Amino acid sequence: MKKTIHINLAGHAFSIDEDAFEKLDAYLKAVEKKLGNNEEAQETLEDINLRIAELFRGVHTDATSAITLNDVEEIIKTLGDPGDYETPEDPEEAGQERPSFEPPYKKQLFRDPDNRVLGGVCSGLGNYFGIDPIIFRLLFIAATLLYGTSFLAYLVLWIAIPKAVTVQQRIMMTGGNRSSESWRRRQTYRPATTNSGNGIIRALAVVLGIFLILASFISLTGLIITFTMTDVLLGVFPGNEIWIGQLDSLFLMPDQRFSAFLGLSLTAGIPLLVLFYLGMYLIFQFKKGGPAFLITALVLWLAGIGLVIYTALNVASEFSHHETLEETSQLGISPADTLYIDVNKSSLPLGKGDFLFSHKGLSVRKQNNQLNLIGTPDINVTKNTDALSITIRKEARGKTREIAERNASDIEFFYLQNDSVLMLDRYFNIQKPSIIRNQKVIVDINLPEGKELKVSDDLKYIVDVSNEENSF
Repeated sequence: MKKTIHINLAGHAFSIDEDAFEKLDAYLKAVEKKLGNNEEAQETLEDINLRIAELFRGVHTDATSAITLNDVEEIIKTLGDPGDYETPEDPEEAGQERPSFEPPYKKQLFRDPDNRVLGGVCSGLGNYFGIDPIIFRLLFIAATLLYGTSFLAYLVLWIAIPKAVTVQQRIMMTGGNRSSESWRRRQTYRPATTNSGNGIIRALAVVLGIFLILASFISLTGLIITFTMTDVLLGVFPGNEIWIGQLDSLFLMPDQRFSAFLGLSLTAGIPLLVLFYLGMYLIFQFKKGGPAFLITALVLWLAGIGLVIYTALNVASEFSHHETLEETSQLGISPADTLYIDVNKSSLPLGKGDFLFSHKGLSVRKQNNQLNLIGTPDINVTKNTDALSITIRKEARGKTREIAERNASDIEFFYLQNDSVLMLDRYFNIQKPSIIRNQKVIVDINLPEGKELKVSDDLKYIVDVSNEENSF
């Protein structure tokens, strides 16, 4: 049974048969002798050691197996004889800069099984072009998100490009280029595991990562469109582009609109960014930047929640005080006359198409490319022994009593008396810059006993009166 020796080569531990170790040791000493004793020679020798270690790792993926003499001989054959690295003795040649260690193999395109995420296509392209494979991975992901068919191109390349299996193929994959070693030593992602169990887990992680990237990308795109481009997209439907952008201005003050927009953007957007980052991590397994990114994301997300809560409390404070403005007028109609209640035709909207939505007695109407707040008044008729009169109460809420009173005063509601006909506005208007603050209009009509009342069809549904003949 051969004796096994444990060695450390370029920072990697290997088990190697004794005869293989003697062959390798003699080869390295011969190369060192040919290179000479200077800084550049030491750098080249380190490159050779690093290359040998890489080739050992590629041939023996099982940590329990030992490097054999045949392995060492194949690597020596691949790297070349020690004489290939001899420093020239010619004075003219000696004055020239000696090229760095470059094994005499033409670079070819192979899939890299050692640094693969799926099939090793991107890492193989990185080796061939001498750049970090993460560039190709990002390009494939971006193309898949934008076009959707790029993954099929990846599968075609997976099938068409051969896998680097032998030592010679691994050398040809990089062409022995020192620059390829540089990015190999700088890369921050962990190499993929090669046993079947971990391979299945790795494949599932990649699939999950792709799903998270797609889902978060689509959601982020929708979120951006919702917050910034809704007007543009709805502009294809005539009229919608006008009122969608103004809608929040009917409920929120300018500072509240900004804090709500920023808070909702952070609250909804940060989790999607984290999911996108998690998907990237599952695919690329990069080590750096993770904690800093997650801490920053958490801080921004909490800030977004804080802004949403602040805005909600600020808006709620706008309803803390209630004020009523009341006006009473006597109606000059003889006791024998019948009181007719009709609608003021000039106050009616232009058509049903102008109404956008209604809520709790308040409606939003679009007119002349502007949004207007209107409301339905409550009309009550009370019979008593007093003179015929009408009382109009305008109610509103605000952050202070002064603001609530101002909001109430911004309500427009009119009536007009023409002999025995009392014409009332069908809706009350809220003048700008007032916004929705629970505005109401209550109309109380006091009717003496014995006075006859007639209500038009336009108002009979909002007039609270017991009358079986609510029409002319």
